[in-house]
Amino acid sequence: ARGELSSSMSSQAVDCNALEATTSIEEITGDEHKRDILRSLQNDEISQLWLCNPDLATGDCEEYELGSSRELDWLGHFAKKSTRLESVGISGVGTFGNCSGHSVDRFLDDLGKCKHIKKMFFTGLSAEFIHKLGPAMKNNSRTHLNVEECYLGVPEATFLFNTFRDMNSLEELYIDCNDEEGLTNLNDGAMASCIPSLAACTGMRSLTLNHLNLSTNSCAALRGVLPRMATLREVVLRGNSLDDDCTTLLAQGLSDCKQIQSLDLSHNRISDNGLDVLVQGLPTSVDVLYLPRNDIALARHVLLLRLRVLSIVDNTLCRGGTGVIAASLANPECRLEDLHLSQCNIGDEGAAILADSLRNNQRLIVMSLRENNMTDRGWNEFSSILCDASSINATYNSNHTLQSLGSYGIQNPQDVQMMLHLNKGKDKSRVAASKILHSHRHLDMRPLFGRELSLLPYVVAWLEHFAKSRPDLKLSSIFEFVRAMPMKVTDGVVGKAKGVKRKLNS
Repeated sequence: ARGELSSSMSSQAVDCNALEATTSIEEITGDEHKRDILRSLQNDEISQLWLCNPDLATGDCEEYELGSSRELDWLGHFAKKSTRLESVGISGVGTFGNCSGHSVDRFLDDLGKCKHIKKMFFTGLSAEFIHKLGPAMKNNSRTHLNVEECYLGVPEATFLFNTFRDMNSLEELYIDCNDEEGLTNLNDGAMASCIPSLAACTGMRSLTLNHLNLSTNSCAALRGVLPRMATLREVVLRGNSLDDDCTTLLAQGLSDCKQIQSLDLSHNRISDNGLDVLVQGLPTSVDVLYLPRNDIALARHVLLLRLRVLSIVDNTLCRGGTGVIAASLANPECRLEDLHLSQCNIGDEGAAILADSLRNNQRLIVMSLRENNMTDRGWNEFSSILCDASSINATYNSNHTLQSLGSYGIQNPQDVQMMLHLNKGKDKSRVAASKILHSHRHLDMRPLFGRELSLLPYVVAWLEHFAKSRPDLKLSSIFEFVRAMPMKVTDGVVGKAKGVKRKLNS
């Protein structure tokens, strides 16, 4: 059984109100760590309380491994009186293995009486326990609810979502029933019936519904609920069964959410058409889009200018896919700063196309290209983009913005790594100067001779500012001017000297 609550334990309630004055913490438990937690809770000194299965304990000071129903009764008694307790977590199916079902009911009822608890976390709990959560959750002080890796069948999901009707203060809801261990026993129709309960949560800011088998019917239900969430900032629907039709429904539902910023639809079945629907249909406030592990190939033109962050990791791009991305990166209106393209079948040829698109790009900071079958030839395509050493002017106009190629665990060419590191400098004039000094050991002054000596003071000032450690470079550069126009220099010096009377020392 999935962590059944003990029915054989004594269920006799402890009258904590009557006994508190005569009961010491030492009488409740012999474990010193537990005593510290009970004492702190009694004295209203802690803001977090975590009840956990012994196998899941991490050693955090607030973790409590229950040994008896008596301990649980006192925890509930102190918790309901607390004014500082803000977070409560219950982790592991065996957490209440030493407690009676009645003591668990009393504890959850006590939690419901604490009006200061804002955040509740439930991890790895059984179906039986899910049905007991109502009293603890139904309180308008609750703003955050996290349900992760718990057993959710249709009855449990229905019960859980019905509870949301009485939680209109909820700001962040996180439900993730990862299916790797068969934890999810839901279907699209059942979830479509559950979702309307979220309409009561009008203050929702972050909504996460992962691995719940959501599809067209569920998205149609979300379309009716999302417009009620005026302050919604983030929606995450990872690991469901969303296709291109779902993206249309979601875009329609989010159209009035003017504060929405981020949408994560990773691990679904969205193709190029769905991507285009999202790019064109989402509110302009959405500038972060996560689509790893979908069916995106970029076999058609999709304009990606509006996004600031885009992840299409682990999508197999077609041969011309990098060209679609490059077209956006080369556009002066492109806003992309963070682009994740790992595991996208890019190769050396695709790397060359992407690198060339960054020649004049001044926005992109990160381009992740890990695991793309790229050799040194592909990585080296970025070398001349980051530092074009063909001339001083070309070096100055190189890309000084890109700071990472996401090549963790890959030995990039040393010069590429060095230029990426230089680009992390905030003063881009200094970044350009550093590249010039690195790539041009001797500065060619000939392009400046047309202005004769008028540019010499600027050259000297630039060298004094950026090349203090290179006095040889300063001298050689000035010497080039002198050697190129000796008469101008002589006339200038003599002209300034004429008419100056010197008083001889007597």
